[in-house]
Amino acid sequence: GERRQLTVMFCDLVGSTALSEKLDPEELRSLLHEYRTRCGAVISRYEGFIARYVGDGILTYFGWPTAHEDDAERSIRAALEVVSAMTQASSIEKLAVRIGIATGPVVVGEQAGVGDQSKLAVGSTPNLAARLQGLASGDQIVIASSTRRLIGNIFELDDLGEHPLKGIAEPVHAWQVVAVGRAASRFAARGAEHLTPLIGREQEIGLLLNRWRLARENEGQVVLLNGEPGTGKSRILSGLRENLENERAFATTFQCSPYHINSAFWSSIDHLERVLKFTRDESPESKLDKLEALLVVDYHRPVGDVRFIASILSIPYEERYGKLAMTPQKFKDETLRSLVDLTEAVARKRPCLMLFEDLHWADPTSLEMLDLLIDRVRTVPLLIVLTHRPEFQSRWSQHAHVSSLNLSKLTKTQSAAIVAKLTQGKALPGDLLEQVLNKTDGVPLYVEELTKSILESGQLTEANDRFDYAGASHSITIPATLRDSLMARLDRYAPVKEVAQIGAAIGREFSYEIMAAVAPISEAQLVNALAQLTDSGLAFRKGSPPEATYTFKHALIQDAAYDSLLKSRRQTLHAKIAEAIEEHFPKLKETEPEVLAHHYTQANQLLNAIPLWHRAGGLARSRMAHAEAISHLTKGMELIDTLPPSSERDTHELDMRTALGAAWTTAKGWSAHEVWNALHPALALAKSLRRNDALLPILWGLRANISTQGQVADSLPWAQEMLDAAHAYSDDNLLVAGHATLCACYFWMGRLLEAVNQSDRVIALYDETKHHHLVTLTNHDPKTQALVYSSMCTWMLGYPDRAVSLVGDSEAHARRLGHPFDLGWALGVGADVF
Repeated sequence: GERRQLTVMFCDLVGSTALSEKLDPEELRSLLHEYRTRCGAVISRYEGFIARYVGDGILTYFGWPTAHEDDAERSIRAALEVVSAMTQASSIEKLAVRIGIATGPVVVGEQAGVGDQSKLAVGSTPNLAARLQGLASGDQIVIASSTRRLIGNIFELDDLGEHPLKGIAEPVHAWQVVAVGRAASRFAARGAEHLTPLIGREQEIGLLLNRWRLARENEGQVVLLNGEPGTGKSRILSGLRENLENERAFATTFQCSPYHINSAFWSSIDHLERVLKFTRDESPESKLDKLEALLVVDYHRPVGDVRFIASILSIPYEERYGKLAMTPQKFKDETLRSLVDLTEAVARKRPCLMLFEDLHWADPTSLEMLDLLIDRVRTVPLLIVLTHRPEFQSRWSQHAHVSSLNLSKLTKTQSAAIVAKLTQGKALPGDLLEQVLNKTDGVPLYVEELTKSILESGQLTEANDRFDYAGASHSITIPATLRDSLMARLDRYAPVKEVAQIGAAIGREFSYEIMAAVAPISEAQLVNALAQLTDSGLAFRKGSPPEATYTFKHALIQDAAYDSLLKSRRQTLHAKIAEAIEEHFPKLKETEPEVLAHHYTQANQLLNAIPLWHRAGGLARSRMAHAEAISHLTKGMELIDTLPPSSERDTHELDMRTALGAAWTTAKGWSAHEVWNALHPALALAKSLRRNDALLPILWGLRANISTQGQVADSLPWAQEMLDAAHAYSDDNLLVAGHATLCACYFWMGRLLEAVNQSDRVIALYDETKHHHLVTLTNHDPKTQALVYSSMCTWMLGYPDRAVSLVGDSEAHARRLGHPFDLGWALGVGADVF
């Protein structure tokens, strides 16, 4: 089967129940036969396909088996004729019909009209059409908003407002068709491509050049370029660079990715790897040499900054530069600072243009980097241009050096100029050009894609300075949407379509190597198909096979190819892609586990995906990328929720919840309700699975959650439960941690002597060799905590000298362990004693 967009009309006979009471069965059958005959005769003239009879109704599809550019219009004209025909339907009873029409995607069987016709089209659109006819009174036609958008002003309509419909999640906006209107406007198709000559953007380029002149004089500027997909944001950036070529401006490009929304520092990682030209098998030492040369030699950054950049690039650096006694948060802050310092150094060496594309896909940590950079740029010779879609909400509008530029559509004259460039000055037939201009509605990408589809259709013949149309103009089917345009081009060559679909499943960018491992065609066929894909203008190529990579020119091109796949085919493709990544890019499993997790998730291989989401969350936590960590772990939880009951499922949930609790703790603090929501169910799982090893971080976190909300007395039983578990399972880790948590509880309850007693127990039980690892589970070492609380208790009890000595002991112990958070807490809280 395949995915198609159809307009569905549902005609239902009103009053059949009343008629059945008046008429005998034979009369009723005769009446229904007459109704169906008249309706069928009308519909067939408009080439609508009658899929099946439903009771006393007829379900009709427009757009199958052959799509038309005006199927929505055809369906309404047919509906109006059906209503008219029914007024003459019978001399016995006047028949009235009610009609519902909706447009949308469906899955269509490959053999329409064969076998069970009820399976001809599957999707929500037929159901919506049936529900809409329920809103209609006798001889009325009600259409959905999806159909309304396609017909413009061809018909006179009455707005019926929004209505809740059974089986439809959200209220549906509906319109009643009154009559055929006097004027007609066509659906605005979408299309444009950034390689066409820049037309109609003089004002936008002028503003950007003005900002560049300010930036060049050390008055750094930021411009946010906002526009719907296809309005030419990328093409404007290309035009800006063309205008600055004579000034030898240095330009850098950062590309955000929809597959890396929660991959910390993704745009910076991608940019640096491209700048440094890392190869797949390059050694860490070589990568570090390149990075050091870039930062230290080229841009005179301190050698200490190399370790921070190396960290986000997953390059081992400790052997060369040594370890840092620094909290994860401080390390993250220094990484952000290093990236901003590097950007400034680049601009100080030579005025710079920084292009940051598709900001709506930026990961949260990259946005933090931009926060720092935009605040600093006002005195730097740097122009930053950030492109985004309207759904992105700017957080920098309050800055005086930040401007916003919203892209408008092109005029018809400007659109016609783009068409002329694509046809190399040869004129299209007048009626055909008018259709192109009406359908494209001034969106540059859409103008180009629609024009290309016409030029590649084989229906044009060259005649000196113009094109002649080979067929009859009234039979021309022009794609009404960008999706139609793209699918028409993909359908022309089967290998291209299949390769584009596979590439779309891989991602916006895909390598030849992964494509070759997934595509079920020979190497020669693949090379030819990829060449046609790039020649058609759907994708760019970098390098040559087998080292080539391909990038869809626009995200909507990828979306169109991907959306044409059935779910079952998508799952198969994602499974093959995951296998190819495992085989050819094994390091990706360690450095970007979320990519592999995505493909396993889409392949419905949940047991493969879940551990990878867990690993991705842990990697993000290690980088202090809290938002990304929570996102990864939450995705893992969503998958776990779909698994059937089993001990394996519970084990995955326990591990995921424990990690999620820790992530929420670092993101929002001990008292956050999310910490409780994550850890409290985990406790029951740990007990049912008899996972004694999991109890410590869970009970520790729950006790801290309650205590920090001010319910200190209520937290005491949780500390006691830890001790009870320690005795029950003979677990000395739980025992040491239990006495440490009890010490904290008693301190905050003001029971100082009991707190000191618990502290002494911890110190007596603690063995640094056996228990030093506990700090990694809770961010607190039990002995450090015991000494700190004991020092404060001793001070309050009137023994300041003893308290100061205990502070010294806690600091010395924490320094030996070397855990940044534990040491920072010991120093911070211990300072209160002084």
